Amino acid sequence: MHHHARSHTVISVDIVNSSEGGSLRHTRLVEALHETIGTAMAECPLGATWLPRRDGDSMTIAVPANVGKGQVLGEFPPRVERELQRYNSGRTPEAQLWFRMAVTHGDVVVDGNGQLLGGEALVEAARIRDIDPLREAMDAAPEAYIGLVLTDEVYRTSVRDGDPALTPNAYHRVEAKSKSYQGTAWIRLLGIAPPRNGGPGGPREPRTPTPGPRPASGDISIVTNHGIAQTGPDSVAVMRNG
Repeated sequence: MHHHARSHTVISVDIVNSSEGGSLRHTRLVEALHETIGTAMAECPLGATWLPRRDGDSMTIAVPANVGKGQVLGEFPPRVERELQRYNSGRTPEAQLWFRMAVTHGDVVVDGNGQLLGGEALVEAARIRDIDPLREAMDAAPEAYIGLVLTDEVYRTSVRDGDPALTPNAYHRVEAKSKSYQGTAWIRLLGIAPPRNGGPGGPREPRTPTPGPRPASGDISIVTNHGIAQTGPDSVAVMRNG
């Protein structure tokens, strides 16, 4: 069977510090990831076929190119951040949830069942999501629910030269130099107010570091690694390790 690469916006989401605290905490964090991302996808008014993939305690989502990168950036991360506000409210620091989120754009290979098979945009998203400057920015601002990182191409075409509502001054330019990823990237910390002159931002409301658990409940439609759409409690789509 021949598979063709087509252009997609790729979102890669990873739980911060998911491996700490034992297997029960890890399981609950993954369930919370499923619930949070599933709700955000369901509420996005973009009218696209979202293609999610589970990879342990991370998640990859590919959005077809008929939806603009700027639309994805304007709709999806803010909804995820609101879900994290709701989820983390009233929970102990150990039970709270933080995400690193990367957005790239490029060719993705998808099979007939909607399964993500490969593509440079998927690889780049996973690599840029784990760059040291993003980890360091989140360590320095635990009140930020999401550390968002964009490739230089996505930032220039969709944020800098796009809708002013995407607040270009909220992003901070960094140079990543690691074995897995080298190049310019743009970081934004969601959950804290951006300074007037750009940069990582200033605090919105204090919060404590370290993510945490809660079994998800409620029915959510998903596409599993086998490409089968399902509906059931504690279901959605995911990705990699923290």
